[in-house]
Amino acid sequence: MTKRPLGIGLLGLGTVGSAVARTVAERSRHLDEAAGRPLRLVAAAVRDPDRPRDAAEVPITGDAFAILDDPEIEVVIEVIGGVEPARDLLLAAFERGKHVVTANKELVAKEWDILHEASRQAKRQLRFEAAVAAAVPVIAAAGTLGASRPRTVRGLLNGTSTFICSRMQGGASFDDALAEAQRAGYAEPDPSNDVDGLDAAYKLCILLNILGHRTSPDDVRRTTLRGLTQGALQAAAGRGRTIRSLAVADIDGKRVSARVAPEEVELTSLEGGASGPTNVVTFETDLAGTLIFSGPGAGGPATASAILGDVLAIARARS
Repeated sequence: MTKRPLGIGLLGLGTVGSAVARTVAERSRHLDEAAGRPLRLVAAAVRDPDRPRDAAEVPITGDAFAILDDPEIEVVIEVIGGVEPARDLLLAAFERGKHVVTANKELVAKEWDILHEASRQAKRQLRFEAAVAAAVPVIAAAGTLGASRPRTVRGLLNGTSTFICSRMQGGASFDDALAEAQRAGYAEPDPSNDVDGLDAAYKLCILLNILGHRTSPDDVRRTTLRGLTQGALQAAAGRGRTIRSLAVADIDGKRVSARVAPEEVELTSLEGGASGPTNVVTFETDLAGTLIFSGPGAGGPATASAILGDVLAIARARS
């Protein structure tokens, strides 16, 4: 293999960024062969360079622009999260001719137009497979459905809510299930994005936008999971059903009705049997029929898998 290495820079080195760094170090030969050229993780930018990290000794800087301005770096991976400063950093990356890979569902959902326009003008790729369902390749799948007319997109897109519902199904109260999710690392100290449906709404918007239905998070009706009771679960169980927080989009021509809410599902279905970080995504289409995807939708290794899949796609295109 004699081709020039593909330089990669990381913005963020938390759970996901560290998993990316370790995977690159541990699987370098496999990744190089898959890419058709050597991959080189040049450096990572972090807020606190002095904090200990398990990140395979990747060089660390406190200056994000040291990554963006490095001529050896062709691909910038963003795993900071949130809209700011991530948006400005990614726009700066495009201005400097970098390709961008991100796992940031909030940023992609809220700033869809500006990011795609910046990518187009820079003639560089914007890839975000990890932003929805982590290792489950639903972004790629949605992109192949161009000839079909999707009728429904539905799924379990938030692992925290699924964990809470499954624990409540076993008899726990909402508060106890949430506390357990926080101890397990599924839920943040402020769980609002998860239990109030924002996280799932971001992901649903991304899927709809890929399918050609321009949607913003404000277009998605949300019902919080906080009101779920044992009484509701027991009543559902009497009908052979249970309750999960579902993200659903019903599509009628150009009209889209999108929601995130606790709803009953069949107890024996993939959705009814899901627990923890498992995601389930279903596309109902006219030409392709019903397509169902299921797998780990969260966690460092699963998200790193999707991120590096995007990096490999860029590397192959550049070969």
